This record gives sequence, structure tokens and C-alpha cells, in this order.
Amino acid sequence: MSVSIGCGGNTRDLKGWVRAHLASLISALLLLACGIAAASAQNATPSSSYITPFPHGDRYQIRVIGDWLGAGLTAGLQDALKSEASLEVSDMSRSGYGLVRAEQNGLSAEAAKMVSGGSVHIAVFMMGMNDRISIRIAAGNVQPGSAEWKELYGKEAERLIKQLRHAGVAVYWVGLPPMSNPGLNEFVAGLNDTVRQAVYLNGAKFVETSAGFTDQSGAYSAWGADISGQTKRLREGDGAGLTQAGYRKIASFVEISIRRDLAQARSQRNIPLAGDEEEQARVVPSSAHNSPAKSAAVEGAKPGLGAATGWKPETASGRPDAAAKVATAGAKAEAPAAPDPARRDQAAFAEAGNQSGEYILAELGNGLTSIAVITPVGDLSMREIQRQTPLADRLYFKVLSRGEALPAKEGRADDFRWHGEETTQSQ
Repeated sequence: MSVSIGCGGNTRDLKGWVRAHLASLISALLLLACGIAAASAQNATPSSSYITPFPHGDRYQIRVIGDWLGAGLTAGLQDALKSEASLEVSDMSRSGYGLVRAEQNGLSAEAAKMVSGGSVHIAVFMMGMNDRISIRIAAGNVQPGSAEWKELYGKEAERLIKQLRHAGVAVYWVGLPPMSNPGLNEFVAGLNDTVRQAVYLNGAKFVETSAGFTDQSGAYSAWGADISGQTKRLREGDGAGLTQAGYRKIASFVEISIRRDLAQARSQRNIPLAGDEEEQARVVPSSAHNSPAKSAAVEGAKPGLGAATGWKPETASGRPDAAAKVATAGAKAEAPAAPDPARRDQAAFAEAGNQSGEYILAELGNGLTSIAVITPVGDLSMREIQRQTPLADRLYFKVLSRGEALPAKEGRADDFRWHGEETTQSQ
């Protein structure tokens, strides 16, 4: 259809065509915007944590994938995480695995299996010892260690990482330790640089291990400190393999990264409560009443706080705050209105919380309150009858606030007491 712009009837035809197609054009733009928003919502990460906060069956499945170094890493990681009942570490390593070897097809199949099943949450990679070979392309063979070889190797690593990250699997790529052979050590250092870049660019995490297997000058060392600090042999006689203590040390590096991300994931499980103000008030105190006076009234309902003990908030200067006085006065004025079921539930919650420990409330706004509970360590049956220790007598207050030294145990290095009289009497 052609439209000419001119005078008379042609102008009227143009206006009529615009009016007839304007509604269709707006509808098309709206549908396009909705499609983009839906696609963005599908690709959005449901949580800000690196590891999913809600694993299937509330149990995290960890898979270790590597070459002939992978089996030892699996054993070390199982020992490092044996205290975590919610973690299960399994070995999917093969001695011939590599990113540029014929066994790469098996590696891709294992990754596809993890993605399709949806039951794997964490993947730990450690490989590269079998990849010191040329890569065949149409123009010929690319020699290992060259710039073109590193570029091709990085693309293979990226493809594998993207496949797992797109499925929501947390990927940890463990760097190879230094080698005693200078040529092999140079190759491993370049390999680590290539993989590190691919890992960082694709949203995964690289675990550094080199510093744990070198001496003070940064050179290769077969001996070093194990996880307990004792000097032990960490490398095998060939200068490439690791001993049991060496694998356990590498696993400790991975353990630190996984535990840190697991802590963040578990913190994401504390989601805001659903429901109206009355429902939230039965669970979280002060959620339905956000005004300062009403919040102070709830504080006054707690045993040991408020008007019952004469406690008043103070400013940094040590003088009672004027606003706090008004809030306290408002609390006293509203205290008689206790028949409200929400207030009664709040007071019951406060009383129950103080029986087994201390709790700290903080207003988050929008009707939400965070609760931190501090309970004494000891026999559960004794917690109810334990008396609260005054703040000035608590150990952490003495050490961290007052700077007092802990009493030395007898015979310890910091025990400077004279035992001459005791020795004379014993003789």
C-alpha cells in the first residue's frame, strides 16, 4: 500500500489510515513488551545466593568431576564435609577425562545427565593433567600452551560452565597445584590462567590452590603444613600427584568456598511472613503496631523490660532521650488496653522467649520484625532453670569489652604462676 502526502483528499486518506492502524500498532507494542518481561522473568535468578536455598529433599548433592586427581579430591571433600548431614558428596571422575581429549564426549554426557536430572546442586571440577596435547582444527594441529590453544581450551571450559550454570548448578573449578617439572609447571600455570578467566566471565567460582603447595619463595615444595598445621608430605614422588594429606588440604580450600555460599543460601530461607497484620502479630511481636508508642508498649510487656523495672532508653550522652520518654509515657497510657488478643499473644511470646534465653528484636519496616535468639549452651533440660548471668559477669563482655585476659589453665604456655611451694611440698 502506498501513501502519498499532499493536499486535499490525500491528506484525509493519510489521517484515516493512521487512525485505523494506530490501535493495532499500540497492541503489538504492548504484546512485545509483555513478551520481553516474561522472558526476563523466566531467566531471572530466584535467589541472590550462589547456591540454591531450597534443594530437592532439603539435601544438597555435590558431584566431583575430574581426571585422575578427582578421586582423591572426592575423598578429601567427603572427610571435610562429613559433619554436614545435609550434604552428599559423590565422585563422577574418570582417569582419562579432559576438555580436549576423546573422553570429552563422556564428560559432556555426564554434564547433560546432571542438568536433565535436576538433582545436582553443586559441581566441583578439577582436571587438566590429561590436556597437554594438541588440538586438531581444520587448518592443522594447535600446539598446547600456545595463545590459540588457550583460546580454544577456554571456549571448551566456557561451554561446560554455561551448560551447568544455566541449569542453576553452582560450579567450583579447582586450580591445579604447582608441579616439580618446570615444563609441566609452566603449562599448568597457563592452564589455570585460561580456566580462571573462563570461570569468572561465566558466573562460576575458581578455587586457588597454588599458595598451599609452595615454599616461602613461591617455588614447588613436596612438603608443607597440613590442615592441622603439622609439616607433612603433600606430594607424591613424581612431583604431580598428591598424598592423602595433600588431597585433604585441597579439599579444605573448596570447603571454605562451599560453606561460605551455603551460609548465604541458608540465610535466604528466612523469607517474610505472609498474611495480614493480625496473623503476623501472633508470630512476630510488634509487627502490627509500628508506631513508637505502641512499640514501646510491647517492649513494656516483656519481663525485665519497660516500666516494670524502670528501664528507659538512653542516648549516647547517657541521658534519657526525650522521644523515648514520650514513647514510654505512651506505653504506660496504652498498657491497660490489654484485652487485645494480638497484645496478649505478643506478651506470651516475649515471656516464652525469655525463659530459655535472650532475644533481640529489630523493626524492619512494612510490618516486619527480625528476631535473634541467644540461648545458653548446655544441657537442654537445664536451660529452663538457669538464671541469667548479669552482663558485667559474662565472659564475652569481660574479654571483648573490658579487655580482661582469660584465666590461664595450669600447665599451659601462658601459665606464669610460681609452683615452687607445691613442688617443695611434694618432695
